Amino acid sequence: MQSLYAYRQAVGADFGLAQDRIAEAFEPDLNAEVAPDRRQLEGQRKLGEARFREWYRTQETPEKSDDKAVDQALNDAIRYFQEQVKKDGKFFGGQLLAGAESIHDQYLHLLNLPASLLQVLEEETDREARRRLGPRDTALDTTRLAGSAAIAKLMANEQLQSLTIRRKLQWLGTEELDALRRAWRDEMSAHPTVLAYLKGQPLSAATLATADAEPEAETTAEGPDAEGPDEAAATPATAEAEGASLAASGEEAEYEADLEFLRFLYKEFVFKGEELPRQLEIDDLNWEENRPIVRNLVLKTLKMLPYAATDQQELMNLSANWADDREFADTLFKQTLVDDAKFEALIGGSVQNWDVDRVALLDKIILKMALCEMQLFRGIPVKVTINEYIEISKLYSTPKSKQFVNGVLDKLAQDLAASGDIRKSGRGLLDNQ
Repeated sequence: MQSLYAYRQAVGADFGLAQDRIAEAFEPDLNAEVAPDRRQLEGQRKLGEARFREWYRTQETPEKSDDKAVDQALNDAIRYFQEQVKKDGKFFGGQLLAGAESIHDQYLHLLNLPASLLQVLEEETDREARRRLGPRDTALDTTRLAGSAAIAKLMANEQLQSLTIRRKLQWLGTEELDALRRAWRDEMSAHPTVLAYLKGQPLSAATLATADAEPEAETTAEGPDAEGPDEAAATPATAEAEGASLAASGEEAEYEADLEFLRFLYKEFVFKGEELPRQLEIDDLNWEENRPIVRNLVLKTLKMLPYAATDQQELMNLSANWADDREFADTLFKQTLVDDAKFEALIGGSVQNWDVDRVALLDKIILKMALCEMQLFRGIPVKVTINEYIEISKLYSTPKSKQFVNGVLDKLAQDLAASGDIRKSGRGLLDNQ
């Protein structure tokens, strides 16, 4: 929808530039041997601009007039306008798809953040080691985070490594690395949960800020369940196997703690916090809008990386079938533009006692996209389309837009279904073809 809105704004600018070309054609030539007739030039300019506005309104080929200069200026303005509009359609259609795909790049970019955080920690450790008086007593011991098995597994993922190199998604920018350093210094390093994790405490204790929790009492073999002297003793082989199993379970528990802490870092300092969200918004103007989607992708990815996950673990895609979704978005954008005049007339006919030109531009775009989807995609139920665009109007348009959009779409859907212009077919849909 944003691409269609931007396209409409660009078309308005193209209209103004085309009229400027007409005005330039009738500017007086101050270097001419004979003084130009300014009143005549002014009249030609006004006539050319009026005929251009009429052509824009009707889209009908203008007839020739007795003034060849006006005809030439008019035809030049129309040709220029049409060329620019065509370029804008291609550009903003490409921007629509690029914008969607940039969400996946942002997701991959953020998966590389832990590796850069370890780089920041290494810098801090080296800086402390180089101090003439030695490291400060208050310097944090970040050994546990530096050795995080969860971060190591994430960084070893082959698909992440391949896509990161191919799309250049490392954290290499000076500004974003500076933001990460500030986030560590001003937000992370002083947080109770981070401090407790670095001390080796479980996250539950960290969250409750129980840094000085009492140690658990030792358990003994005494009691009703204790093994008696007459029971069979374990063999050395059995004891070795049990020891290996306990070690493995201990490693797995440590891994799960590392993974849980990694999730905490993302939730608390990347998708909330101050420094990193501010930098992400600077880098991506659509970050606030894309943040929930990227957050969902990142946190789901961490859920897909249990202790047993391999380096070949497949990462999340932008959607279940991005190729189909990409084609859907591209087709919807292009066909909405192609049928713009038809949808404009439909909206105008459905709005009683109201000039269609007074309808908010965003509301018109929402209505046109919905009408296009209703007519073009036979597998999507009408109610689903209407509800979807009502939700879009809540997010992007005025407070009263949802009632307006609902009312117009409900009426037009009934009219178009009755006339046979909407035909739905497929499982669960009535085929009225």
